[in-house]
Amino acid sequence: MKSRMKTRHNPLLRWTAAVVAALFLFPVTAPVLCADTGGTDPGAYRYDPEGKSDPFKPFIEIVAGKKEVVEAVPLPPLQRFAVGEFRLTGIVWTAGKKIAIVKTPEGKRYTLRRGTPLGVNGGRVVKILPDSVVVVEKIKDFSGEVHTERVILALKKNGGNP
Repeated sequence: MKSRMKTRHNPLLRWTAAVVAALFLFPVTAPVLCADTGGTDPGAYRYDPEGKSDPFKPFIEIVAGKKEVVEAVPLPPLQRFAVGEFRLTGIVWTAGKKIAIVKTPEGKRYTLRRGTPLGVNGGRVVKILPDSVVVVEKIKDFSGEVHTERVILALKKNGGNP
């Protein structure tokens, strides 16, 4: 036989449920406490902006006459070193392409093609020959004149050993 449980309605449970429902329907606002600014308390801290920098003022001032702002852009690895610091390690000739391989002072290798920027002075690869690479740099001297200089990176035979 099935036994049925009689459900009894507890009046305390009903009142508790009614109070919780009323709290959710009508929330009580918390009192807001404010400090009294009228009185002076010798131990209270007051901010004095005199002699201090404005935290909302930008670090870089933009001059009204200038229209462009120059930002520091990180240089690519081939433009971080002087041309003389690179070591030519190989040259590859294919059907129509000439590719040179250089090694940086950091020990990383990169490929060069005609027109590739190289060096800190804005040099460009002009020619790739069977045993060398010709780079033309534009160098500004102390008087402000710009001179072009040819730098040749030669391929060392036997890995640079005599």
